[in-house]
Amino acid sequence: MAEDVQKIVNEYSTLQQQLQLLLAQRQQFEMQLKEIDAASSELDKSAGAVYRAVGGVMVLREKESVKSDLAKEKQELAGRVEFIDRQEKKMTERFTAARKKLEELAKAQKEGALGG
Repeated sequence: MAEDVQKIVNEYSTLQQQLQLLLAQRQQFEMQLKEIDAASSELDKSAGAVYRAVGGVMVLREKESVKSDLAKEKQELAGRVEFIDRQEKKMTERFTAARKKLEELAKAQKEGALGG
């Protein structure tokens, strides 16, 4: 039984770490989405030349090309956020199940200690 508890504790801990990583990735992607929205907004306001950072260099680009690039980037990031949401849901379910098992084992051990 002690091995079962240790196995569940390890799974619980691993899931907790994985959830934290997923949340960090999600926040990063959401920040990038906000940056893309801000860039798109500024691009809509601009009337002159448009420059885009490519590596460490600013390159003159067609406004419509930059708008298209930003739209593609936004779509890719939105897909990543959706994927992370699905993964987060699955992990949260597993995390909740592991926590429930731990609570049940703790309760059983406590009742066994009181009864014995």
